[in-house]
Amino acid sequence: MIERTEKSTRDLKNEIKEITVFTNGDSSLLSTWSNVPYFFTETLIEKGIKVNRVDIGESSKYLVGIFKRLISPMVLFFCKKTTYNYFRSFIHYIEVRRVISKSVKKYADSDAFISLTFSFSAVGLTKKPVVIFSDWTYDYFFEYFHNRLPDFFEKTSINRENRQIKKASLVLPLFPSVEKKMKIRYPGANIHYLGNVLNAAKEPSPDVIKIKEKSQNILFIGRKSGYFEGAKQLLILGEELKLKFPDLSIQIIGMENSDFDYLPDFVQCYGYLDKQNPEQNSLYYKLLEEARLVINTTPQWGAFSSMIESMYFYNPVITTPYKEFIETFGSDITFGYYSDGQQLEDIVVKIELIFKESDYKTMCMSAHSAVENFTWSNYIDKVLQLIG
Repeated sequence: MIERTEKSTRDLKNEIKEITVFTNGDSSLLSTWSNVPYFFTETLIEKGIKVNRVDIGESSKYLVGIFKRLISPMVLFFCKKTTYNYFRSFIHYIEVRRVISKSVKKYADSDAFISLTFSFSAVGLTKKPVVIFSDWTYDYFFEYFHNRLPDFFEKTSINRENRQIKKASLVLPLFPSVEKKMKIRYPGANIHYLGNVLNAAKEPSPDVIKIKEKSQNILFIGRKSGYFEGAKQLLILGEELKLKFPDLSIQIIGMENSDFDYLPDFVQCYGYLDKQNPEQNSLYYKLLEEARLVINTTPQWGAFSSMIESMYFYNPVITTPYKEFIETFGSDITFGYYSDGQQLEDIVVKIELIFKESDYKTMCMSAHSAVENFTWSNYIDKVLQLIG
């Protein structure tokens, strides 16, 4: 079991020289998993640590084909609404374990093996510290987002994940409520919530507030698959808001014009903007800098990662009062408003309050201050302290 120490980061750099990191996707790309693997690995490198990047997301096309043709139809026959797929299958688990096993031998000089997923790790394959990091468990996914019990096939994947969590040297959930749930479910595990992190590929300047004060741009960030409800709510209110604010512009990152039956001319969709692409990266941050506010009132989850990045860029926000946001920032926020989206007129009122806020600059500064310490450098320092 890893114990917390009071060693300085400088001392830890001398002790921890090499770390192997397993990720679902290429961690050298900003576009992988909301930028998390990129910032995690790059920050380790910036601290003078050699990082061995191992992509465990690539799968054998042959095995994937077998699963889709033979196993998937059977699973769907018994469980119509299942989320069980190749990624969650035992076949894929064995495939990934082989990759991890080979990597443990290849990178035997590693001081620790870190997995940016709760589902796969080097548990049982090495005596070195094994760290697992993720947002939430597969089990929590059903409890919080689907409000149902997992089916038979889903349980098999959960059981495998449970073994990883119980036997890992260190477990790092990204949200406080997830940590609380995990500590109850896995009483013997070494679980720590170390705060959240900003996936910002650019540093903001308070000078952007001058632009925001003159802006009537409302920015929404979220893909159709998870946040369509929040975008629809905003568009329903668009005409009413346009009457109140003639220069109003609604901008949506993550969805296409074709995702909607009708869009008025003051609404513009930009689709998914890939930070790996210089032009799209530039556009993404330009939209953040020129917004008057950022909003996402999708029930249960208001796109936490993009919301705190928006706050870092001095944006007041309107978001759903979901558990993780309240746990992180409290029930009374000074940098915007909560709105559960149940009463659409309430959203209009909150938008008006921000547009007409006499001390708008203070609200912008408050948004930035609330998240300015959520840097990857701070987070990785805490991780290294726990490993060391």
